[in-house]
Amino acid sequence: MSLTTGACELSASVRDALAALEQAGLTRKLRLVQRCGPVRVRLDETEVVSFASCDYLGLATHPRLAQAAARAAQEHGTSAGGARLLCGHDEQVAALEHELAAFFGAPRALVFSSGYLANLGLIPALVGPGDLLVSDALVHASSVDACRLSGAQVEVVPHNDLDAVASALVGRPSGSRALVLVEGVYSMDGDLAPLPALSALCEQHGAQLLVDDAHGLGAVGPGGRGTVCATGAPLPALQVGNLGKALGSYGAFVLLDESLRELLLQTVRSFVFTCALPPPVVAAAREALLVLGDEPWRVAQAQDRARSLRAALAEQGLTPGIPAETGDLAPPQDSCVRSGALSTPIVPVLVGDGARALSASALLLKRGWLAPAVRPPTVPRGGERLRLTVSADHTDEHCRALARDLAEVLS
Repeated sequence: MSLTTGACELSASVRDALAALEQAGLTRKLRLVQRCGPVRVRLDETEVVSFASCDYLGLATHPRLAQAAARAAQEHGTSAGGARLLCGHDEQVAALEHELAAFFGAPRALVFSSGYLANLGLIPALVGPGDLLVSDALVHASSVDACRLSGAQVEVVPHNDLDAVASALVGRPSGSRALVLVEGVYSMDGDLAPLPALSALCEQHGAQLLVDDAHGLGAVGPGGRGTVCATGAPLPALQVGNLGKALGSYGAFVLLDESLRELLLQTVRSFVFTCALPPPVVAAAREALLVLGDEPWRVAQAQDRARSLRAALAEQGLTPGIPAETGDLAPPQDSCVRSGALSTPIVPVLVGDGARALSASALLLKRGWLAPAVRPPTVPRGGERLRLTVSADHTDEHCRALARDLAEVLS
């Protein structure tokens, strides 16, 4: 069967685009990865220790979550069968929303099918043409796409620059709505947003603060209750959390009040027009919250391991890309905050060159470590890095040995 002229032209343009990526050294490959335990994976027939996963608490391989998912599949099937407003809203997902709200101290919660869909639908539902979006330069791609989709005026401000946020809010059109977008824990840098100061700015200027805490809720703060709790900031109107990272399942949720929840139910297209989460996924998420209550040591241990890795890197003369301190944390009250040290599970080691980052990652793989290289467009040019992520199931020796090997391959 021959291709049409249009199909041939498309095929040629695809080849040209791929060739350009290849020439720039920016092509990526899918690799088959098989989990062999909480922190071990099999890659290319070799078993290695992974510092690449967002399973920060080791819950994705917890037997209680697996058993809960299996029971739900037997009792309720493997699919919700439709969108929430059709037939996909059952007792399990309703219970999950109540339990999420109770655990994280919010009035209500609304579950989405993924974090990308949550941000993509939430932001355009809150602001539109004539309104102002103030976005930190390092927010997730889903928030960037949502800003474009909203039609609002978008002001991208330098990372964690409070003066720039204030200037943008002061200059907004009279009568317009304003939404400030930040992440609690930034996904590539592992640092925190200055939430108390941002909250005060938003209060002063009549703006809403949206905190995407996908990497914080479940992983940082007392009992894993997130960056807002860790920093002592007032509870914002909107927080986005993720079920597929620290909580070991899949999907996302928004913490909000009753009126906002009702608005989103009516208007968010990425909620209305997508299938609900499968029952086994919902059951695993519910069980994760119970495990967090029963095994609080997991959160503390993940935070301790993050400190161990940072200390081990420092001993080898390697300073993580973000200084391990901040001036905007609440006084130390739990293991998340000690002498200003961050214990977020994301530890970047800046390399500054894509080829060197890829080479270091490949050499570490030969030594038994999965430590992924991150390059543009995921990070800005010059910000190429090894992005290391820590789990409660890593050991101090894992951290020390990885730091030693990393220092050697970068020397």
